[in-house]
Amino acid sequence: MLCRMDRMGFTPPMTSTVPTPHDIGAARPQGFFVPAVLILSNLVPLAGLLWWGWDAFVLLCLYWLETAVIGFWTILRLVTMSRNPGSAAGRSIAGALALGGFFTVHAGLFMTVHMLFIFTLFAGPWAARIHDGRDFIRLIVIGMGLWIPLVAMFAGQGAIFINDAVNRFVFGKAMPGGTDTGDVVGGLYKRIVIMHVAILGGAFIAQAIGRTAPLIVLVLIKTALEIRLQMQMRRESSLSPPAGRG
Repeated sequence: MLCRMDRMGFTPPMTSTVPTPHDIGAARPQGFFVPAVLILSNLVPLAGLLWWGWDAFVLLCLYWLETAVIGFWTILRLVTMSRNPGSAAGRSIAGALALGGFFTVHAGLFMTVHMLFIFTLFAGPWAARIHDGRDFIRLIVIGMGLWIPLVAMFAGQGAIFINDAVNRFVFGKAMPGGTDTGDVVGGLYKRIVIMHVAILGGAFIAQAIGRTAPLIVLVLIKTALEIRLQMQMRRESSLSPPAGRG
């Protein structure tokens, strides 16, 4: 058939098989950096459950403090990488600081109510030993070794923040979760609600059964949920136009 078309003087158009940069980017699989960081930082609590004598209240305190760690890096994200809704320009320094201060107060109120809820329902014998913040730090954060996974979580979230900042400002990629203020704050509270509904539900079951096994399952479920939420957010951001374009 091709020979006959050549004899008739017709040459079929050639199609290029060389992949374009867009095709290469689309075909590249999702990186393993963020999932690896999340897995390592989230599985540290297993050591506390298996060897350090953690109970449901101690584990919930860890996840409560983890919310503060996430909130800290979210504030930095708001101040350095967010923008006003509908605007392609970054916000002013004064506007960024005001937004960070407002979010700090708002998140602080939320965490205060959350801790009252946890302490009332799950403290048990700890309630007779913890009377103020100093007791909480001495007995829970230091005494039960919560500072170890907290350091791991802080470093892990910091690594994700730096990775996202480099991708946005150096390579011009879209920021996971979007850059609008509403997207950043909404993504945080979506994560908090989903994660803590699952965590509190598992803690109720573990407290009723009185065994360590349900808490281990709870850690694994929480880790899987967090990875799923992060990957969903990054898939959505990959469909957005790169930063600084359109």
